[in-house]
Amino acid sequence: MLCPAECKCDSAGYYVECNDKSLIAVPLIHPKFVQSFQIYDNNITLLEKDSFISMTELLILDISWCELRTVDLGAFNGLTKLTGLTMRGNQLCELLTGTFESLRSLENLDLSNNRIEHIDNDLFSGLINLKLINLSANKLKSLHPNTFLGIPNLRTLYLGKNPGFQIPTDRNFINSHSLSTLDISKCNISSLSVETFAKVSELPRLDLSDNNLKSLDINILRALPKLFELYLYGNPLQCDYQLKEVRQLCEDRNIQTGNGSWVPKCDTPSDVKGMGWEVLETWLLLDFPKIYYEEYIDTSYSKTYSDWEECEN
Repeated sequence: MLCPAECKCDSAGYYVECNDKSLIAVPLIHPKFVQSFQIYDNNITLLEKDSFISMTELLILDISWCELRTVDLGAFNGLTKLTGLTMRGNQLCELLTGTFESLRSLENLDLSNNRIEHIDNDLFSGLINLKLINLSANKLKSLHPNTFLGIPNLRTLYLGKNPGFQIPTDRNFINSHSLSTLDISKCNISSLSVETFAKVSELPRLDLSDNNLKSLDINILRALPKLFELYLYGNPLQCDYQLKEVRQLCEDRNIQTGNGSWVPKCDTPSDVKGMGWEVLETWLLLDFPKIYYEEYIDTSYSKTYSDWEECEN
């Protein structure tokens, strides 16, 4: 067995680790039965075609924090058994349709902490075994609702920390019959509608935390009959009759909304600012003037995010 000089390999040749070695290209790997290849914390800006062609038994590939900017079509040729691919913390702005087409066994794909602004509708086409996609902490602006429709086994989708994300309220956001966890936290969302979630009616877990929501349409919960986890903490919630109904429905259906300090809290009116929304259970709403609702309904709340470095053309 020949292990690259800059890497570490186990005696059987199943594991290769080339982390933090200032590599500028993927080294040639001689062991034929490598199943796990870690190559993060390097300076590999380009993945060329056939970069891993000799690693036909590879199951796990981690090429994170490598300043990666470009992935050529065919870069993953030969990786027909790969189940886990991690490329987080790079400088990727876009990925071409066909980038992942050879990864028919892929189950987990992590593209978080990049600069991706747009996802082609067919980028994940054919990945029938894909169960988890992490696109959090990118620069996404929008998604076509059918982007994930061709992934029949998709269970978990992380889209949080995309502060410029435009979540539609006049049409469905995502079309998926299999999705069980949807995270759109920290996306600066100020409004949602029943139509937004019309095509994920089987969804059990929804994370809306740390956005700019003042309230939530109770009909969203009614349209998600299998929902049992809903996270609203970190939003500037307006504690009024409308929110009381939402909380009551969560109680009636045993929908988990957080624990400890991670619970929905009132932002307005000032009488209950900073209090957990459980105050609505005991608060004498007869003494809570409905004018509060009218007074605060047009109040806007926003968060400030640091500027992101723009991608080079």
